[in-house]
Amino acid sequence: MVKRRIRISARPVDLLSVWRVLCRNWLMKSLCLVMAFAVWQAIRENTSFEVVVSAIPVTVTVGEGLAVFDQSTDTVNIRFRGSRDDIRFISSDQVAVKIDISKHADRLRQTVKFSPRFVKAPSRAHAVQFDPAEIVVTVDREMERVLPVKAVFEGELQPGIQMERSSCSPATVRVRGAERLLRDLEQVRTVPISLAGRYDLFKTHVAVDSASQPWTATPDRVMVDVSLAERVAFRRIEASEVRPLLASDDTRVVKIRPERVAVTLRGAPQRIAELNARDVYTYIDCTELTESADYEISVRADVPPGLQVEKIEPAAVRVTVKKM
Repeated sequence: MVKRRIRISARPVDLLSVWRVLCRNWLMKSLCLVMAFAVWQAIRENTSFEVVVSAIPVTVTVGEGLAVFDQSTDTVNIRFRGSRDDIRFISSDQVAVKIDISKHADRLRQTVKFSPRFVKAPSRAHAVQFDPAEIVVTVDREMERVLPVKAVFEGELQPGIQMERSSCSPATVRVRGAERLLRDLEQVRTVPISLAGRYDLFKTHVAVDSASQPWTATPDRVMVDVSLAERVAFRRIEASEVRPLLASDDTRVVKIRPERVAVTLRGAPQRIAELNARDVYTYIDCTELTESADYEISVRADVPPGLQVEKIEPAAVRVTVKKM
């Protein structure tokens, strides 16, 4: 066998030739380099604005026949990066995080790291950081139940007004969710209905409070019919002295028969209970009785605010007016 020897000769690099190539059209190359740097700087400045959007709702979708039993968080805080226009108007009500784990339906407990691909936002801003960084989802078998709806109220009724009844239409809704959650659920509730300023019958269309619950209701809104009525108490003030109402410079003598009357008041039970009999002032108006004579005058009464005069007995008294 004939062996051949191959010689590799290393030629020295001609640095002068390289330099000549680099320096060829050096003005144009320098201009291109400067323009490239300016473009890079502009892009970097226009895409380096950041904003943190808090409390973004997280929705988890599971496979058919399954439901979310528990998830470690319902919201997530996301740091977005982009241009000034991209992040200027971005807010939590415009952004949603939707995670689909239906491809891994055999796993009853999954830990999923948040990713920009789960983010739905009407903006070109990029999600660069999540807090928390991951979510733990527990899955259970899905079931459906028919449950009654209870109306929930908030706020104070006006004094003397009480609720007689409330009813929902429809009275029941179909609830779908995780079996372990619905198994012990006895009823669902509406979102709170304000009672402020209410004093009579009213109806309102209100949502079933399922926004923070891992189940859905069908229908998701019901009509609530509320009946309010005035709650009234009565009190009789005995032997209230009847006083004559005269001008300050009137020196006539006024004789009243009978001198005392009974006053029946009506109002809210609390106001009636707190009433002091001395706060009820009964009188007759004598300012227009110009002649000295006998009259029959209706008795009037001043009472504390919130109370009304139901009856005065006797309603009128005999009055004798004499000059001094």
